[in-house]
This record gives sequence, structure tokens and C-alpha cells, in this order.
Amino acid sequence: MSIVWSERIDTVLGRGISLDHLGVQNWALGHDDALHAIYELEAFGIAILGGDVYQLFGEKAEQTYDSWYCDQGADESDSVFLKRSSDKAKNYILSYLMPKTLFALVPKILWGKSCSN
Repeated sequence: MSIVWSERIDTVLGRGISLDHLGVQNWALGHDDALHAIYELEAFGIAILGGDVYQLFGEKAEQTYDSWYCDQGADESDSVFLKRSSDKAKNYILSYLMPKTLFALVPKILWGKSCSN
């Protein structure tokens, strides 16, 4: 299996349902698992740039075309952005009340720097 984000991030997000069948190299997590993943990523110091919402049909995830994003402000420190982006992701997921909903998180990674440890 190839690494999508980093070994550490893939371990967290890889608990979800693969989105490969949609041509997306990521995983979609159920409500509680997505919230848990946000807490884990925040503990690792990894901000959430946004996410996409999927609906579970049988054992396959299908796009709903709902999403959210969070951009870092020009003068915003990494630590403030980390907290704000995590809070925004949690609030979005907590307010999304449709049954059988899955969430694919998009973590902020720094290319050229190791995120695996």
C-alpha cells in the first residue's frame, strides 16, 4: 500500500472507507471516527484545510458535493490556525445531521518535510 499523506496521517485516516473507487486517494470516516481523527491530528500539530462529505450507500461512499475549507490568514500563526481549523472541522461535522454520512479530511502537510514521526 502506498502512502497518501504520511505514515502518521494515513494511520489515522486509513481507519475509514477507501475512496479509491471514486478516484480519490483518501478515506471517508463516520461521524465519531472523523471527530476522533481531528483530535488526533490536532495532537500531532496537523491542521485541517477542509473536508468533503460523502453518503454511504451499501458499502460504498458517494459524493454529496458538500464540503468546507479553512484558509490560514496571512498573519495567523501556525498554532492559532491549528486550533481554528480543528474547531471549524469539528463544528461542521457536529452540525451535519444526515444519517450515513462520512467525512474525508484534508490535512495540511508540509511537502519536503517529514510528517511521519
